[in-house]
Amino acid sequence: MDDLTLVLDLWNAYIKCVVFAKEDNKTIIVAKDKVKSKWMRKGKILDVNDFIYSIRTLLDSFDKKIWVDFFDQLYIWVSHPDMKVKRLAEQKRIIDDEITHKEMNHLSSLIDETSWEANYETIKIIPVQWVIDKEIKLKDPSGMEWKRLELLADVFMLPRSFYNSLSEVFESLEIGVVDIVPNILWSTEVCLDVDSKDLGTLLVDIGANQTSYVVYEEWYPLDYGTVPIGGEEVTKDISIWLQLDINEAETIKRQKWTVAVSKDIQDDESVDMAFLSDVILARYEEIFEKIDEDLQEINKSAKLPGGVLLIGGWAKLEWLDYLAKQVFQLASFYWKDKSLNLWQVSNDLQYLNVIGVYAWLEKYEDDIDSWFDFSINFGGFFKKIINFLKELI
Repeated sequence: MDDLTLVLDLWNAYIKCVVFAKEDNKTIIVAKDKVKSKWMRKGKILDVNDFIYSIRTLLDSFDKKIWVDFFDQLYIWVSHPDMKVKRLAEQKRIIDDEITHKEMNHLSSLIDETSWEANYETIKIIPVQWVIDKEIKLKDPSGMEWKRLELLADVFMLPRSFYNSLSEVFESLEIGVVDIVPNILWSTEVCLDVDSKDLGTLLVDIGANQTSYVVYEEWYPLDYGTVPIGGEEVTKDISIWLQLDINEAETIKRQKWTVAVSKDIQDDESVDMAFLSDVILARYEEIFEKIDEDLQEINKSAKLPGGVLLIGGWAKLEWLDYLAKQVFQLASFYWKDKSLNLWQVSNDLQYLNVIGVYAWLEKYEDDIDSWFDFSINFGGFFKKIINFLKELI
C-alpha cells in the first residue's frame, strides 16, 4: 500500500475525511469517517478551539485504523456561502516573437495582482484559456511565434476572516496543508465527462448551508456561482411552519419527503402532507430559480443539452431531479460513479467532492512542481496556480 493521501472536507454540516492509497496500481479507500460540524455555521468558525478538537478527533480515528503517521501533508476541500469567483484577463506583446514560459508566468502574476478585493483572500487562480493575436485559442502556447498573448483566468476568493481562522486552526494542529481547494471546482473532475462538458451541462452541488454550481459548454467553464441556501433551510422551514422541534422536523423531512413531493397524499394524523409538500418544494424551487436567473443572464436557460446534474449530501432526496426538470426545463438526474469506481464512498453523494479532489490530484499532480506552478505562503496555506493547460478537459 503506497501513496497515502488524506483529503479533508470542511463542509458546513460535517467534517469528512477520506484516506486514499495505491495498491497494485489501483486506487483504494483505506479509511473514511466524518463528524458533525458543531462549530462551523454558514462559513463561520464559531469556536476555533472546539473546531480544532473536532478535526483532531477525526484525524486520531484515522491514525488508530491505519497505524501510520501520514499527517505531514493533507489537502483540504472547503465551501463558503460568500465565496467569490472573478473572471479576469491580462495581455501583453511578445517582444521576441516567441511565447516563453516567462511571458506566461508574467501574465499569471498580473492576474494575481489585479484580483485583490477588500476583505477577501485569493486561494486559487485557474487558467481558462490562452488567446493568441485575438483569434487562436490554445491550451499551451509556449514556443509559438505571435505578437500578442492574452490569458483568461478564474480567480477564487474566500472571506479573509474565514481564511485567517482556517490558518489558525491548521497552525495549531501543526499540520502542513498542501493545497486548499474550492468546492465546486474539483467536482467537475469526477462528475462531468467529456460529453457533458462538450454538450453543455449544469452541475449543482446542494449542501447544508449553500448550493454551488458550474456551467460547462464546449469543454469551457461558462460560469460559477453560489446560492447561500441549502438543505438545512428546508428543515428550518418545516420546523417553523409545522411548529416542530428542529430534530423532529429533520426526521419528518427525510421520512415524508417522497410521499409529500410526489403528491401521493395519504392519511397521516401527525403531518398535513399537502402542506408539507408546499413547504419543501418552495425552498428548493427558490434555490433552482436563483440559479436559473444566472443562466438567463448568460443566455443558457433551458439551453443546455447535457441537462442538470445533482450532487451533494442534500441532493439525495427522491424526486428532487423531477423538481429540477420542471424548473430548469432540462433533463435532470443524479450522478452515478463512472470513473474511479470507489464504491465505498462514490455512491454517497456527499463524498463526491472528496473524490473530485483526489481525481484532480491523479490528473494534475505531476504539474504541481512544473514551470507554471508557483506557491506563495500565506499563514501556512499555499496559493497555487495550477497548470491546466495540458488538459483543460
